Amino acid sequence: MARAVVRARGGRARPASPRYRGRRHGSRWHPQPARAAGPGGPAGGVTVFHPQWRETALASLDEAYDLVVVGAGITGSGIALDAAQRGLRTLLVERDDVGAGTSSRSSKLIHGGLRYLKQMQFRITRLACRERDRMLSLSPHLVFPIRFLYPAYRGDRTPGWQIDFGLWMYDRLTGRPDRHAQLAAEELAALAPGLDISELDRGLAYSDAMADDARLTLAVAATAHHYGAHLLTRCEVTGAQREAVGGAIAGVLLHDLTDGRTHRVRARLVVNATGAWTDALRSRLGLAGSRVRPSRGIHLIIARDRLPIEAAVTLLAPDDGRPVFLIPHPEGVLVGTTDHYHDGTLDDPRPTAAEVDYLLRAAAAAFPGRHLTLADVRGTFAGLRPILDTHADDPSEATREEGIWDEDGALSVAGGKLTTWRSTAEEAVDAALRLMPEEEARRFAPCATKGTPLSGLAPTDLAERLMRAFEVDAAVARGMARRLGALAWTTAAAARRHSELRPVAPDTDLCPAEVRAHLRWGAVIHLEDLLLRRVRLGMWDPEQAVAMLRPLRPILRSEMGWEWRRWKDEEDRFLSALEGWTMAGVRG
Repeated sequence: MARAVVRARGGRARPASPRYRGRRHGSRWHPQPARAAGPGGPAGGVTVFHPQWRETALASLDEAYDLVVVGAGITGSGIALDAAQRGLRTLLVERDDVGAGTSSRSSKLIHGGLRYLKQMQFRITRLACRERDRMLSLSPHLVFPIRFLYPAYRGDRTPGWQIDFGLWMYDRLTGRPDRHAQLAAEELAALAPGLDISELDRGLAYSDAMADDARLTLAVAATAHHYGAHLLTRCEVTGAQREAVGGAIAGVLLHDLTDGRTHRVRARLVVNATGAWTDALRSRLGLAGSRVRPSRGIHLIIARDRLPIEAAVTLLAPDDGRPVFLIPHPEGVLVGTTDHYHDGTLDDPRPTAAEVDYLLRAAAAAFPGRHLTLADVRGTFAGLRPILDTHADDPSEATREEGIWDEDGALSVAGGKLTTWRSTAEEAVDAALRLMPEEEARRFAPCATKGTPLSGLAPTDLAERLMRAFEVDAAVARGMARRLGALAWTTAAAARRHSELRPVAPDTDLCPAEVRAHLRWGAVIHLEDLLLRRVRLGMWDPEQAVAMLRPLRPILRSEMGWEWRRWKDEEDRFLSALEGWTMAGVRG
């Protein structure tokens, strides 16, 4: 029978002087040492995956683990980090790529959630605000503050004064100095050109945060790796090993999807952190029943020149009054999201035409002068939320709190939010230790993630330093800093020639040196890992991602050792996966 266990600054950067300065001699480019050091630091140094990360993990499978964590999304990666940092021998297993499921398909918001506050879910809102503020302080290279605009109109289902009061409450859940404010119509129009202000009741502004969800998840997994956790991606759990006496789960059977081999892995405890796949894994482990009811959320990608907003916008959808976000990123504007129970395949969720139309109508109604149509939708994708099944008729009414419970030697973790990954992981590892004999659990250290910066911590002016030290184009420098963090400095310094720091193709900020860095230290196995989750081209601009295949081919074949047949297989695999991020993949 299932037993509920619990309820549903890092190091300083060095001086700003560059470490290297490039000098040209003829056609050659030579990095040269300078007097001052680069952007590294004790906690802000480069934490990445060892080039032999997978081989090392495979070689370790004969020895028993304290924890085998299944699922390398944000929750599983967080649990692996917390456990490894405490001293538990930890293996993180993922059938796909790090963050390939829900953790790369979210709204990319690190926020308390005004909707949860409206639903009187004070605990989750307060906790999320605290975790948001912690990430802003500890990992500013991954989590960025963003200003939101809320235009309240006369006749709205939720009156502007109620939103104003809700934001007043929201202010009091954070320790940060930012407070919400009222803005004049002219100020709203300046920050969001084209926004309808004709029936404006009041313009409100408040602060939250955002992150690239896939990059955040990879950084958590990389930090876990730094503290000793082993990672195995492209390995599927096919069953459980059980004790001869009592029949408790004592490990897992793994099927390596790269070579077809099977491995038996012993563990004190198996942690199921597979999110929307929680019940599917429970079934494979021999556990009955259903505990999770996934809901689907979809997003649209629109080019910045079609929606040139300087701040994020929260608005109410004209169809049903549900909040819709329009969030500007350097690569485009993200529009989302929807919330419907999902009854289709878990492995390849797709947006429906009705969901796409719903979001497009909301954006078009708010910005009538932009005349947005389907032709402006550059890409679209769907993700699944692992919501605990509380039998709510509407998934928007279901709790977003986490649930943690143990069954026969397996600890399942479901629910929760991207923002609260750290606190969920802490609760899960605390629960795991309570299931161990007290004298053994006492050997492990207490949780330390409240003060742990994540992989790649770098100064906020890293892009400017790269431009000065290596004569890198501004767009390329900003892209490297955004996607690589402190590794960008190592990458630039290791470039064999200056052409390695120039764009791979026109109209892109991706250079060959950055591509090599992802392939060498980013736990990349397949082409889709690179283009969908490391550099995110497949999400922000699917057409450009396809156009980049030709210039990327020699780099990947050289770095990965792929023969021509392997490259063609990787190309076909990527194009198949990419369809789920495009209008061609929308289901009627």
